[in-house]
Amino acid sequence: MHKDTDTHTNELFAQRRKLLLLPLALCLGDALAQSIPVPSTACPLNSGGPSLLGTRWRLYSIYGNRVPDSLAITMKVGMTAMEGVGGCNTYVARFIQVGNRGFKVTNISRTRTPCTAIRPAPGSPTVNVGSWEGSYLRVLRRAGSVQQLGTTLQFYDFNGAASIIFIRSYGNRVSGEKKNKGNNTDKGKAI
Repeated sequence: MHKDTDTHTNELFAQRRKLLLLPLALCLGDALAQSIPVPSTACPLNSGGPSLLGTRWRLYSIYGNRVPDSLAITMKVGMTAMEGVGGCNTYVARFIQVGNRGFKVTNISRTRTPCTAIRPAPGSPTVNVGSWEGSYLRVLRRAGSVQQLGTTLQFYDFNGAASIIFIRSYGNRVSGEKKNKGNNTDKGKAI
């Protein structure tokens, strides 16, 4: 019986040691994770996949609402900023890295050209460019992480909800377009 008590006591001490060492291990793990340097050539806006530095994208949808084909909202990823055309104005969205795979937009600056409505084809409904541009920049400001899936780039807001989807641009073509189709931004006419 004395042997069973000793075994039980030893097990309790072993468990107690593990519990006492757990906070130390957690603190040490956090310290080590924060001290790992990010290579200077790594893109802070990174999805854990290939670097996004220098890649070009065209907006496909905002919270599931498909962007009209006649509207070209673009983005190029830089080391500390995303820049492009918001519809009728150019913009620069500066960001900082948060954690290993997150980011936070710190400032968005843009030109102040008045936006017009465009009519993609005679008799078709008009597209309010200013409304799309405003929505895009508001949602971009709330983005907190990104994931590249094939030729798409998916942004997520701070709550983890999918918000913006881009399609990769190659030269003058957007992924998925036929080579002879060209860029369709010249179809729209200001009204």
